[in-house]
Amino acid sequence: MLRELEFACGSCTEGEVTEPLRHFADETKLRIIAAAESLYAQRSIESVSLREIAQAAGNRNTNAVQYHFGNRATLVQAIFAWRVWQMEGPRGRALAQAEKSGGRFDLATLMRILCEPILDLTNDEGLHTYAAFMSKYLLQQRPVGVFHPGDTRADLNQNLRRILDQINTLVAAEDPHFGDYRIGLSYLVVLNMIVLSNNEGLHKREPEQFRRRFETALTMAVAALESSYT
Repeated sequence: MLRELEFACGSCTEGEVTEPLRHFADETKLRIIAAAESLYAQRSIESVSLREIAQAAGNRNTNAVQYHFGNRATLVQAIFAWRVWQMEGPRGRALAQAEKSGGRFDLATLMRILCEPILDLTNDEGLHTYAAFMSKYLLQQRPVGVFHPGDTRADLNQNLRRILDQINTLVAAEDPHFGDYRIGLSYLVVLNMIVLSNNEGLHKREPEQFRRRFETALTMAVAALESSYT
């Protein structure tokens, strides 16, 4: 477990990301974050109570989530921050390696750097719970105004924002918000492949086939973006 992660933990309501207070994500908080992500991945953000999350995280105090996070909106932002923080390093190294290899980014390279790190984000059972969480978020919560920290917190995920901005430049997106929407649609192709394969147990039973599916989904996601500007 990561012991010294700083995450967004401010006083925020549904749909907004405010300037957070900074707290270390100790073991108790990380257990809550991981339990929330798994439950949200199985169901939805609205259908899971804070009491259920506390119990799933092994807390006898059923008010533990409120004590550590205050409300659901802050907890959701903490999940994002935890996972984005984990992906920032791999994304940054991949960007640096691509620059060393030629310095020119194409859509296939950028989408691979965006998507590949999510394959390492699994729970104790090997399920890609963040992929499922993100899929539900993009389909259900983002359309009603629940923001991702990437929208407003460049300091929190600089490599992610750099990838999105470069993709938008390549596809000549005049409106970056609409550009992010198109990227989100393409990203869903990869996320939903991961979720579908997890539901089939393919990630454990046939890991090589799972990887082939990932490569196919990535190719489809790139093609979707290419079709938006050709």
